[in-house]
Amino acid sequence: MLRNVSLELPPGLTLLRGPNGSGKTTLLRAMAGLVPLARGRRHTPSSLLYVGHRPMLLRGLSPRANLAFFASFRGRTIDTNEVLRRWGLQDVAGLPVERLSAGQRKRASLARIDLETENVVLLDEPFADLDSDGVVLLRAALMSALARDQSVLLATHFHEELDRDAKQRFVLGDGELRAI
Repeated sequence: MLRNVSLELPPGLTLLRGPNGSGKTTLLRAMAGLVPLARGRRHTPSSLLYVGHRPMLLRGLSPRANLAFFASFRGRTIDTNEVLRRWGLQDVAGLPVERLSAGQRKRASLARIDLETENVVLLDEPFADLDSDGVVLLRAALMSALARDQSVLLATHFHEELDRDAKQRFVLGDGELRAI
């Protein structure tokens, strides 16, 4: 259970760390409006991007169809081929998501960063399931988001190398958030 959490996200990278079960996912889901608040209030922009620990893709659709769906949901038209190529998914772009490896599903999910350039991006353990090439692709997408002045909240256990790029760093423990 989270208690007395107050968090402002300026443009740039904000890191959120904490042990398993500390509430990182709950906090991101609450910010995204995916879980109800028992009390208090949430003030977030009406349009944000939440990429959860699980890929959150429509499993019967291909990566191409998923990205096109999300873009159309946002009222955008995009070249899915370019985004899929950039994320190394051009060879599996037409396969159902359920036939992809965990890393390929994660890449398809993270490709949303490139096409849904919302002001606020919430990423829950985005490095999970990625191979070294996928990690490089994610870091490049993060740098692009930061160059666009997006506010990125990234929950992770590791990747201390991101500390140098972070404007804010927090740890969540025992339901409480504190700056580090």
